[in-house]
Amino acid sequence: MLVKEIMKTSKDVITCSANDYVVDAAKKMEEHNIGCILVMENGKLNGILTDRDIALAVVARGKNSSEVKVSEIMKTQMITGRPNWDLSDATKLMAEKKIRRLPIQSNGRLEGFISLADIAPIFKKELDSFLDIEASPIKYW
Repeated sequence: MLVKEIMKTSKDVITCSANDYVVDAAKKMEEHNIGCILVMENGKLNGILTDRDIALAVVARGKNSSEVKVSEIMKTQMITGRPNWDLSDATKLMAEKKIRRLPIQSNGRLEGFISLADIAPIFKKELDSFLDIEASPIKYW
């Protein structure tokens, strides 16, 4: 299975601007029930902001999220994948780099996004299928 078969497409990815305030990004995350938001400028992926970034860089430090801009706490060093990658390769990369979210780009353009939440059901289905085969009685006729 290829990444492009399960990824959220760029039109479905929730984004914000680096100039937005963290409170506004957090409201978008809450509204869409997501744990991260991609930071875009002029159609280009500039960063990623996670709920953990907000918790550690704003809440834990007693900062006011209405006064902190996304640019101050977003991660700009991102690992990205490609839509034509095999899903197992993308999953291996995510495991090696210890990331749960992977923006998908092609020719410098955001194509989509995958997360562990997108991948887990697919691997569960494959594992369940494998276990069903292993649990089947052996017939000798």
